[in-house]
Amino acid sequence: MRLILIRHGEAVGNASGVMLGRQDVPLTERGRQQALALREKLPPPNAIYTSPLQRCHDTATLINPCPDLKIQELAELIEIDQGIFTGLTWAQAQAQHPELCEELEESDYLIPVPEAESMAMAWQRAKQAWKQLRRHSDEDCVWCISHGGFLQCLISVVLGSDRLWGMEIPPAAWFDFSVRVDLDGRFEAENIRWWRINVFNQNL
Repeated sequence: MRLILIRHGEAVGNASGVMLGRQDVPLTERGRQQALALREKLPPPNAIYTSPLQRCHDTATLINPCPDLKIQELAELIEIDQGIFTGLTWAQAQAQHPELCEELEESDYLIPVPEAESMAMAWQRAKQAWKQLRRHSDEDCVWCISHGGFLQCLISVVLGSDRLWGMEIPPAAWFDFSVRVDLDGRFEAENIRWWRINVFNQNL
């Protein structure tokens, strides 16, 4: 399967560093232009999945090269909930929650943010999303439009990794993988994956 993972185009609040989480905001004009430019760089899809949030759905609509191809919402692709940080920049979060922010900056471990989705929960959600995606045949090209935070979990699950890298994924960046999953017992080990990285975190 050719699997293309895409972060949505620039959305309202991205340029100023707002932690959007699950806030449902539209694309900026720049984000719309990014989506249109991205459409020219990707192989044609057999299926398109999107997070239910507007910024992803709008990106999916703009980059869809096939008017007859239905865009499918996949709830598991939604962004990680940022809890009490939702809608704040880091400077605002530091002003409102100084002790928590100091602990987050100084600790080598993941510190829970009140009301936020944990990384363990997001990881499990990524596994559920992958179960849906892997049903496609080896010949299919599948596009998934999601978010910078959640894509890190999904990429790790797809590649069979137990690590998150904390990488910066710019708006409209994409990842292109060729993935083959053992669904019919051709390999001795369960769920053996063969994959190739064609493009990794490519920016416009």
